[in-house]
Amino acid sequence: MKIDTHKNFFGIRTEVNLKDKITLGVAPIILLLFLWYLLTSGSAKTIKLPVGNFEGTQLTPETGTFFKDKTRLTIEGADVLYPEVPEGENYDEKDLSPTLSYQNQQFSLVGLPVIKRGKNAVITLPPGKIIRYSKPTSANKSSEDENKPVNTVEGEVNGEMNEPGIAGSVSLNTSNKTANSNIKLFEYRYEVVETRVFAPVILPSPSEVFSSLPQLWSVRLLPKNILYSFLRVSAGFLTAFIVVFPIALLMGTFSKIKALFSPLVLFSGYLPIPALVPLTMCLFGTNETQKIMFLAIGFAIYLLPLFVKAIDDVDNVYLQTGYTLGASKYQTLNKILLPVAMPSIFDAMRMGFGVGWGYIILAEMVDMGSYGVGALILTSQRRGPREDIYLVLIAIVVMAFITDKIWEKCGNSLFPYRSLKR
Repeated sequence: MKIDTHKNFFGIRTEVNLKDKITLGVAPIILLLFLWYLLTSGSAKTIKLPVGNFEGTQLTPETGTFFKDKTRLTIEGADVLYPEVPEGENYDEKDLSPTLSYQNQQFSLVGLPVIKRGKNAVITLPPGKIIRYSKPTSANKSSEDENKPVNTVEGEVNGEMNEPGIAGSVSLNTSNKTANSNIKLFEYRYEVVETRVFAPVILPSPSEVFSSLPQLWSVRLLPKNILYSFLRVSAGFLTAFIVVFPIALLMGTFSKIKALFSPLVLFSGYLPIPALVPLTMCLFGTNETQKIMFLAIGFAIYLLPLFVKAIDDVDNVYLQTGYTLGASKYQTLNKILLPVAMPSIFDAMRMGFGVGWGYIILAEMVDMGSYGVGALILTSQRRGPREDIYLVLIAIVVMAFITDKIWEKCGNSLFPYRSLKR
């Protein structure tokens, strides 16, 4: 498929075909996702450890098992060795990290929390993936995270001479006993979050965000919260329309009524919408009425000037034609002004309903236990998980887009002549 986006790219009011619209529309989205991935990706690290008991699982996890959250690995009969560091010297993280000792083998635990619990060692593994299991390794060989064999020496081991040609094995814990058991190891790959540009609590990665969707959908009941918010936006919009529409008709039709209400409309246009939250709390409490009335006031402030402007924009030619034909004031309003202005009024209603999805966060700041997408965002910001904030924002955008398309379909049905081309 040939893409012609490079041709006449800066053409003024040129026709854009469907292929170019799709290409140009998808390109910035892909770029944003790529930047998001780069800013939230850290370097990966692979560590090799003995197979133990994974928390929450009875069987050994299969190759490819991904742990979304931190998990504890319990290794029975293992010991934890801590290095002795002299004072006054500088050491890096590897020199200060503890070491896991298991069956005469040692494994470096750089950056991994570990505690000794009785005769067992408990390692906290960060979110990651089991990439493979290694074949059992003889216990008289030492292994660190790179799985390097311990150097062997010929001759004297612990003060005794070996027979010529036989190499003695020196373990890291200076033990001369050779175990007959084998150790099964696994390789675990995880992300070092400290190497990210942004920490996960500030900006989680795309995989972290979308992996939390099942829990948000089923546990935190995202569909139910969206339904509650949609009903509140609809109730607030309907309440505002019932009050604003007749006032707008009177202001757009009669000049003196417009002069009567114009100062109030001008004053309300400068009101900060967030300031209405404490005001409505004082007037209506913190129940459902407060949320609906806050949305209604916000809708009214937005819709009233647009409705009046739509009626004012009706050309005087239509009025003069009606007066010539002997139309009364009621007929002028009902047969001329309202029908001509109705498409613009409908467009204002369509835009206003979309604005309501921006007000819903403020409306649901109070009484967060009463469901709603705003309550989900605020709860996620205070208690977590932070990934749900981004998912809820995406859900709000998708819901607003769907409702806008419904408004568009209704507009095309009510005013089909607007889509006709000359």
